[in-house]
Amino acid sequence: MPLPATIQTAVSQDAIRRASRLFSGDSRDCLHEMCQNGRRAGATHIAIDLTQQDGRFYLHVRDDGCGIDDPAALLLLGHSGWDHDIARSEDPAGMGMFSLAGRSVEIQSFSPSAGTAWKVGIPAQAWDSGAPLPLEQGTIGWGTLISIEMPDDWHFGLHSIVADIALHFPLPMTMNGVLQPREDFLKDALLVEDACGCRIGVYNLDPDWQHGRRINFHGLRVKCPLPTIREIKDSFDHWAVRIDIVDAPEIHLVLPARKDVIENAALKFLREAAERTIYKAIGARADHRLAFVSWQRAAELGVALPEARCGLSTWRPETADDCHGRASAIMAPEGAMLIVPTMEPDIAQALALARDKMPLQDFQLVEAESSLQGYAWYDELPIIEQISIRIHRDGAEYHYDDETCLPADLASGRVDRIVVELIVAKTRHEGALRSIHSVEIPALVCRNGGWDLEEAIILATREGDIKPDRLGRMIYASLFCSVDDGDSDSWETQSYTFERDARQEATRLLLGEDAAVLEAISMNARDHLVWLIPQDRKIVIHAEHGGITVDFISN
Repeated sequence: MPLPATIQTAVSQDAIRRASRLFSGDSRDCLHEMCQNGRRAGATHIAIDLTQQDGRFYLHVRDDGCGIDDPAALLLLGHSGWDHDIARSEDPAGMGMFSLAGRSVEIQSFSPSAGTAWKVGIPAQAWDSGAPLPLEQGTIGWGTLISIEMPDDWHFGLHSIVADIALHFPLPMTMNGVLQPREDFLKDALLVEDACGCRIGVYNLDPDWQHGRRINFHGLRVKCPLPTIREIKDSFDHWAVRIDIVDAPEIHLVLPARKDVIENAALKFLREAAERTIYKAIGARADHRLAFVSWQRAAELGVALPEARCGLSTWRPETADDCHGRASAIMAPEGAMLIVPTMEPDIAQALALARDKMPLQDFQLVEAESSLQGYAWYDELPIIEQISIRIHRDGAEYHYDDETCLPADLASGRVDRIVVELIVAKTRHEGALRSIHSVEIPALVCRNGGWDLEEAIILATREGDIKPDRLGRMIYASLFCSVDDGDSDSWETQSYTFERDARQEATRLLLGEDAAVLEAISMNARDHLVWLIPQDRKIVIHAEHGGITVDFISN
């Protein structure tokens, strides 16, 4: 085929103005387009070089592919010119050169049918002029060379951008003659399977959680929501996938920018294949902790898994400040388990005083895990269905639970009895046998709808053996909730102050006002005085309101 004498652009000025909305126009986008075109042309290598001439910088992208037979087709917006196989498998947009619109570019390419190379220069202002651009004799013997006059903003980070493009590109790539590192996009995958014309890699830690670029489209990494599956563990780990496109003609990118995947039936099938592959990877392990609905979903996808591993976390009484995080879960040791539902912190702290008494001492109290409901072993476990508290004082009885407050005129102090009442279902099955149990406890902290120490009602039995230290910890756990207001003290300061106040209040209630005063003085002395006393010395303090004397004790 003979070469034409001239070619001409057919891009309107309006289209050039819109180019920045279709392509970002940065070096990364343009380099991606040039490299992808080289790959489609059957290249075995891409060379990128930066040169300087007459004070100007030029970026050169060279491939050793089949070249461009028809120079005129190069500048026809929307006409890709690729053969049937490439058009079928990749849906090229015919807009690769459009990403360079408005820039000064020189293109050289070898025309196989003409048996010679050609060259054309496109000045920045010529893209929308329609003026003929003369074709000259090229000097290269194969492939295509595109030279772009470098915009100022392209200099920043260019080497790192090339390195990033090369990392998962299917062809070797050099930058100024230096071979760029490459690695398999599915590196470190626990399982790799071929499906839907793709390679699917499974990970139990999401490698793309920050950027979400989970699909590699022949070196172009794009964002796409793909299945993730969580197991019930005390961590944020979850199963995720990466997908490496091989030959998936129905998986299309949104044109022209090619940064997102089009939602269609092919993508739906690919997601199902990815989900199935995750379940296969989970099935290859010794056991799992999938939620019941996930276990059912695996069966729907044809992956038969055993039930989730039996076992639940040891119950930890809720605290008022649980929003600031709890300690790591500890799996309960083997033995009879009793499921404890989620409850208000003051009720939970009361139950904690009862767990070493009959009948609770015969069970491992474990955390409820509703997502496991449906597994046979979980549904066979007994569960506390209801918990309430009865308080007896001077012949009167008061009832307290998650939905019932105590009378506002009920004062903190000593009471005759505090009884925790539990309704326990033998299993989770409908119609299961239920039993009622009563357990006496020595103290109760009722937040009574509020969170302040002043609003709480704190009770201890007259014959109870609870100590101020234990009651103080109970008050703290039931009531303390830090304030995140910008003018507030740090969590540590708020926590320490409340802990001291709780300890003093517990001492006052159990041992009286004098003991509470001495406890407050003792705490302040430990905080502010002890560190001042020289090592191996002792002091004696005589204090009264308005005066204090201090002296060393003679050895």
